[in-house]
Amino acid sequence: MRRRSLWSVVALAAASLAGWYAVTGGGTGANADPADARSEARSAARDAPIFPGRMPPLGVKLPASEASGLIASRTYPGMYYWLRDGGSSKPGKPRDAIWGMRISAGGMPEPVRGDELFPSYPVTGAKNEDWEDLTVDDAGALWIGQLGANNCKDQQRLLRVAEPAPGGSGPLEVVASYTLRFTDNTKPGCRTYNSEAMLWLDGHFYVFAKTSGTPVYRVDLPSGTSGEAKLTRVGRFGRDVDNISSASISDDRTRMMVQDHERLWVFTTDPGRTGDDFMKDATAHKATGTARFEASGGASVEGGTFVRGTHDIAFVAEDENLYYARPQTYGEPPWTPSPTIPPVPTVPPTPTLPPIPTDPPLPTIPVPTIPPLPTWHDPFFDNLPTLPTEPG
Repeated sequence: MRRRSLWSVVALAAASLAGWYAVTGGGTGANADPADARSEARSAARDAPIFPGRMPPLGVKLPASEASGLIASRTYPGMYYWLRDGGSSKPGKPRDAIWGMRISAGGMPEPVRGDELFPSYPVTGAKNEDWEDLTVDDAGALWIGQLGANNCKDQQRLLRVAEPAPGGSGPLEVVASYTLRFTDNTKPGCRTYNSEAMLWLDGHFYVFAKTSGTPVYRVDLPSGTSGEAKLTRVGRFGRDVDNISSASISDDRTRMMVQDHERLWVFTTDPGRTGDDFMKDATAHKATGTARFEASGGASVEGGTFVRGTHDIAFVAEDENLYYARPQTYGEPPWTPSPTIPPVPTVPPTPTLPPIPTDPPLPTIPVPTIPPLPTWHDPFFDNLPTLPTEPG
């Protein structure tokens, strides 16, 4: 943990305490009074603060510890889903579940299901054995990344479930399950890498080994709803970008973020590239933005995702904290949507005129047939002598 000045520690503690009391009214969690939840939701309507280069907690606490993956819904605007990678399972704090939350345009939580800020949706068909990340595919389905392998030996899994309706209750059934393993870890006794981060890009998953330099792998799934996936290494970050716990790409494909427990890196990316080419290019450059998470005793951030349609980023942490970053937080100017070039107006096709009517043909007048004249013949002329020709 890095040293801080006395004034910065006092300021951080005061801000955190003030935020906690302003938002929670002195109490949160499963046993909080519903009136407190309503008050919390109303207080959370304000905008998240901006501190260039650093991210203090928002003050609103998650209802359960060990929060890990976080993903923004493609279907429900402002809706997010997160999960836990461990911790105890108690009433109101399930472990085999996906959790929801809604974030306002200002970056603060809002009620989702009645007064609930953080409803849970139970998952059936699989036990939570180190669920580390969560992402969404092009069809809107959620994928659980069971990627933890702290012993370097466990086989990891990708699990597919349907996205829950925010006001629903579940359960969410696992409809596909694939095993995977990083086979190129040269550390003695290791058969795979531990991992905590994955994302969906152009029809494939990309997973990130939680090790020095952060190698990146493309995942090819087998046909059907089960089997072993193939991993192909496509690049690595390097430059002290190590042991990342989350990754995300902005909707306009011009930014990619990765983060470890205490620091965020943002990379400028080429939206014209796709798949492996996109990832290789993104990892070949230095980060263009960075910021640090701040929490008493050290941050433990393990889930993050770009807010849909923006360059803002939301985060969840294992210690129940929430964080929110705008471009100004990580060193960029305020984000504005790229100007949309109006389409060239389409010239309407020339209407097809009806054909000009033709005059009806003139009636055919029958011509009467004239019988041939009779042939006249006089036999007297048949035997006339030949007249002599006149001399010379």
